[in-house]
Amino acid sequence: MRQIIRAARVFDGGGAAPEPAEIVLDDDRIVGVHRGQGTVALGGEAILDLPRGTLLPGLIDAHVHLLGSGKPGDSAFGVGDLLNSIPTVTLNCFRNAQQDLMAGFTTVRDAACRYYADIALRDAIARGDMPGPRIWTCGLGITSTTGHMDREKILPPHLSLPGPSAVADGPEEARKAVRLNLRYDVDFIKFNATLTEHVRRYEGYCAPEMTAETMAALIDEAHWHGRTVTAHAYGGDGATWALDAGIDGIEHGFYLTDAHLEQMARQGTVLCPTLSVVGKFREHGQKALPPGAPHLEAWRQKAIANAWKTAGRARELGVKIICGTDAAMPYVIHGENAYEIAMLVEAGLTTTEALVAATSGAAAGIAFPEVGLIAPGRFADFVLVDGDPLADVTILQDLDKLALVIKGGQIVADRRDPSTSGVGKRA
Repeated sequence: MRQIIRAARVFDGGGAAPEPAEIVLDDDRIVGVHRGQGTVALGGEAILDLPRGTLLPGLIDAHVHLLGSGKPGDSAFGVGDLLNSIPTVTLNCFRNAQQDLMAGFTTVRDAACRYYADIALRDAIARGDMPGPRIWTCGLGITSTTGHMDREKILPPHLSLPGPSAVADGPEEARKAVRLNLRYDVDFIKFNATLTEHVRRYEGYCAPEMTAETMAALIDEAHWHGRTVTAHAYGGDGATWALDAGIDGIEHGFYLTDAHLEQMARQGTVLCPTLSVVGKFREHGQKALPPGAPHLEAWRQKAIANAWKTAGRARELGVKIICGTDAAMPYVIHGENAYEIAMLVEAGLTTTEALVAATSGAAAGIAFPEVGLIAPGRFADFVLVDGDPLADVTILQDLDKLALVIKGGQIVADRRDPSTSGVGKRA
């Protein structure tokens, strides 16, 4: 069905100043964007008039974990592997994805799940079986024995966990772990280049989780099959080896050096700094730390001291920065994703740059070219904001100010006030 959105103020996600536009949709795609008003010849199409507010592309969160809520006491990780059934994990993923969508995030990238629940949910939403955001999936995060995502490291030695895992302790195991994920048609590959758990007691920042040869084999295998690769990497040798092997993205990166950042800028490697995690560390103190980690408080202070500084330096050196929350970490709650955009501004990005990082920049950074921009050929995903997020990005954290959320040309959340014929909280 063809329809026209006639909006008084459109920020297209590419960085240009907002302006009036008429956007022509055909089913779930944008087929035309015409600057100004009254430029499209009408032929009986349905018209959605938006005389107030700012229309944005649907927002993108490039780093979530759908299996966890982020609320205090959530048991998605660690002991959750013992307590939660596979159906429970999948239903939790569905619930959290809905909250992201209602907050205007029409696309999310799940940066490691369990039991391929992310794949099942992605496919069900894509078929139209249930509502939800578009999900960019990696299946299982690839780790090493006693690595950051080794599910069995919390267990006594006489116990093991059933179910799929992706533990790689050498180049051939890394290639096999990539192929295991490809069996389920993942969209990208995620692995751990560094971990902190074993060096915190010595006041260390991070250590490599895999050898340089293992990382190189993993990245080669993924690239052979057309998948981009991103890594959990705070800095140090692990980040160096991943960059030397041609990695496409770095997650977190709190302790990256100028040498790392300069190499990222040269290579086009994107940074997803997940500042929401340290923002919640700062806000909630030790309540945002898991129990049973006696050396984590000192490491938390290092993260707070470095994260914003590193992200700001990355911007100065020309690194492409994308928006990702790490939702599911303590107090990083699904549905509150726009907090990350404010954290990027705190790090030194302009409001325009931060919005690009959550729209077209994120789409390019995760290699999902059908989202993130109001342009012909893209999915018809939009958020109508009651106000000007370019003046104050924190407005995006107020759900009552998100007057409309549209995915694939269909309204999925409508908070407009009909008495004003514009935007605002529905009466």
